[in-house]
Amino acid sequence: MTDPAQKTRGISAFIVDAESPGFDRSRHQVKLGVNASGTVEIFLTDVRVPAANLLGKEGDGFKIAMSTLDGGRIGIAAQAVGIATEAFEAALSYSKARRAFGKPISDFQVIRFYLADMATELDAARLLTRRAAAAKDRVKTEGGRYGFEAAVAKLFAAEMAQRVTTKALQIHGGYGYTKEYPVERNFRDARITEIYEGTSEIHRVIIAREIFRDAGLAIG
Repeated sequence: MTDPAQKTRGISAFIVDAESPGFDRSRHQVKLGVNASGTVEIFLTDVRVPAANLLGKEGDGFKIAMSTLDGGRIGIAAQAVGIATEAFEAALSYSKARRAFGKPISDFQVIRFYLADMATELDAARLLTRRAAAAKDRVKTEGGRYGFEAAVAKLFAAEMAQRVTTKALQIHGGYGYTKEYPVERNFRDARITEIYEGTSEIHRVIIAREIFRDAGLAIG
């Protein structure tokens, strides 16, 4: 806060040298999923940051943070699509190999319906993510905002990943609950996509705000 009286307009962004005195990190956190990505807490104790490390203009910090979040949300949507894609492909392959009552379980209608739903949701999430990415590219040249498209893509893709990985684990049955197959990891990794870069609840707030901000919002 470089000017507390200005509230969000008084927030400024700075680049902080990680070797600065007073900058410290916690040990790596043990997490439910996404363990290929390290996570630590950062502690700042009387850290001095020179004015030359100002990012953008003074007072632009909140705007910079929000624009970073919009772009990050598209990345999380893509991550959710990737996690769900692996789970879908694993479930499809397993359904062809696993036999019950003398035939592959892929011959059973319930399994086919599961896979049809998974494929449909995956396709929708992938298209929403690409639309959001295209909107971001368009803003670079034409101006405007892409927060609505990013929020829609992130919300749908994250919740889709939960549904698809749950069905993939169900198709695997008891084997899906073991670490012998990839779907248990997909199931765990998918959970975070509903939390970071804004929870699903926050994204519903953002989407509703955009709808009411522009009553003539064209969805499509």
